[in-house]
Amino acid sequence: MSNHCPFATRLKDQYWAYQLLKRRLRTKFAGRVIKTLRQKDLCNLYFSLHGESPVAGLVPSILAMPQSRESFLYMALFASIYRSACSSAISAEMDLNALVFAWDTFCAFYPSHIQQRRPFGRIRPANFDEAWIIVEALRDGLAELPYCKTCHTPYLVIHGCKYQQVCQMCMLNQIPKSRERSMSN
Repeated sequence: MSNHCPFATRLKDQYWAYQLLKRRLRTKFAGRVIKTLRQKDLCNLYFSLHGESPVAGLVPSILAMPQSRESFLYMALFASIYRSACSSAISAEMDLNALVFAWDTFCAFYPSHIQQRRPFGRIRPANFDEAWIIVEALRDGLAELPYCKTCHTPYLVIHGCKYQQVCQMCMLNQIPKSRERSMSN
């Protein structure tokens, strides 16, 4: 479809509005990439899909998402799937095809973990809003996905987070060893 045709652009935006909102993305986030539909139209579409008003309130932060070291493992898995599916660099514009693919694949790996409302468990992203936030953080440089030189897996670094900027897999593997040493002393 050509971007020169207003009808084609609107049709493309309607397609993406449906794809994003059926996964329960906040309409505020959807409005960032869908330019031809008004916020009210997005809210009406959300209501028609789910029979309830869109989620309101504070937007989740990338800094608040990791609840434990294990959370980083799941977030890194999601980010790795997104990076693999991305048609361009993850620091470029958001790739909606890759985002939807990564989310659907992640949900296939963990079919019973998704909760739309709090409380969330250790498996993050716990909903499509959090998946969106991870992708935005990667794009904006608030997070990155380097490879570990020890275990050769990608790990997620969130700048400004309370957890150390290290491979969480290696850190989790060291915990049992340090407990064994302290018990033998």
